[in-house]
Amino acid sequence: MSLRQKNVVMSSTTPLIIALVLQQLLLLMAPSAVVGGTTIAGCPGNCGGVGIPYPFGIGAGCFRRGFEIICKNDAPFLAGSGADLIPISNLSFNPPEARVTLPIGWQCFNSSDKVDVYHDPNVDFNRDGMYRISHTRNHFVVLGCNALAYVGSQHRPGVVGSDDYDHVSYTGCLCYCNDSSSAVSGNCDGVGCCQVNIPPDITDNMVSFYSSSHKRNLNFSPCDYAFLVEKDNYTFSTADLRMDKNRTMPVRLDWAIRDNLTCSQARKTAAQVSGYACVSDNSDCHDSTNGPGYVCKCNKGYEGNPYIPNGCIGKFVNCYIPIRSRKKKLPLYNIMRYSDFFSSQTYFKFIQTNRKNSTILNTNPKFVKI
Repeated sequence: MSLRQKNVVMSSTTPLIIALVLQQLLLLMAPSAVVGGTTIAGCPGNCGGVGIPYPFGIGAGCFRRGFEIICKNDAPFLAGSGADLIPISNLSFNPPEARVTLPIGWQCFNSSDKVDVYHDPNVDFNRDGMYRISHTRNHFVVLGCNALAYVGSQHRPGVVGSDDYDHVSYTGCLCYCNDSSSAVSGNCDGVGCCQVNIPPDITDNMVSFYSSSHKRNLNFSPCDYAFLVEKDNYTFSTADLRMDKNRTMPVRLDWAIRDNLTCSQARKTAAQVSGYACVSDNSDCHDSTNGPGYVCKCNKGYEGNPYIPNGCIGKFVNCYIPIRSRKKKLPLYNIMRYSDFFSSQTYFKFIQTNRKNSTILNTNPKFVKI
C-alpha cells in the first residue's frame, strides 16, 4: 500500500475511532462529574447567575462560619451587612476573592467654609473577620480641590478608640486645584484627583478626611470624595467634582479561613468539627498573603474546589489507543481531556503520534466539545 493510500485509510477511519473512544471515556468520566461540583449536595449553586462555591453558601448547613450569602430578589449579598446590604458580582476560590460594591465617603462645605454634611462609607461587611480589602487589586482615590483623605489598616490591639490614630498603618493622598480649569478629565495626578496604593490587612472601608478651606472652590468643588475602588475601574472626570453621593464602587475582597491558625496549626485540627478546611484529596494549605489565616488550593495538575470532599479533579487524562489496519499498525492517538470546570464542559484533544517514539505526526490536533 502506498503512503498516499495509508493516509486515506487513516483519515477515513478517524471520525469513527474518535466517536468510539469518546463513548468509552464518557462512561469512565461519569463518577467524576458527580464529585466535581463546587457546592455541598442539596445547596443552591448560584443566585442571580452568580456562582456560590463552598465555603460560601445560602441557607443553614450550606456554608462555613463567616461565609453566609443572602439571596434576595434573585441577587446575592454578603450576610451580616445590616441594613446596607452589600451586593456581590463574583465569588471565587482561586484566587480567593469576592467582588462587591461599596459606597463612597464624602464631606461637603457650606458658605461659611464649614463642613455642612458628612458621610462615612463604612459598612459592616466583615462581621466575622473573614475579609480584607485586596491591596493588590484595589487602590484609594480622593477627589476635590484642597482635599486630603486617608484609610487605615487593622486596629492596633488595645488602643481602639483611645486616640485619633488607632490603626497599625495609614495611607492617603492630597489633591488641589487652583481654579475650575485646573483639573483635567482622565488625569489623576494630584490636581482634582489623586490615587495611591493601599497596605494589606485593611478590614473595613472607613475613610477619614482632613478639613481645610474651600472658600475659593465652593462654586465648582463644594465637596471632597474618597473611596476604595478596583484598579483600572475608575477614570477621573471633572464632572466627578460634583459626584453623585449615592454612587458605589466595585471592590475586590480577599478572603481566607481566618481561625487565627497557620497551615501547620490548622492541619492538626482536621479531626475537629469545622476544623481544617482543605478536605479534598489532592489539595494543600497555603498561608494567607493578606491578613491571618490560610487558603486551600488544588495541587498541580488538578482543578476544582479544595474545600469539599473529592473537589479537586485531574485537569487531563492521557491514554494511548492502538489503531490497526489489516496489514500494519497505524499511529496511536494521544487523547487529552481538558475540563472547563465552571461551565461543566469537557474538551478532548486528539494528537496523532508515532507508535515507536511518540513523535507528533499531525500538527493540527482535533478538539471535540461534549
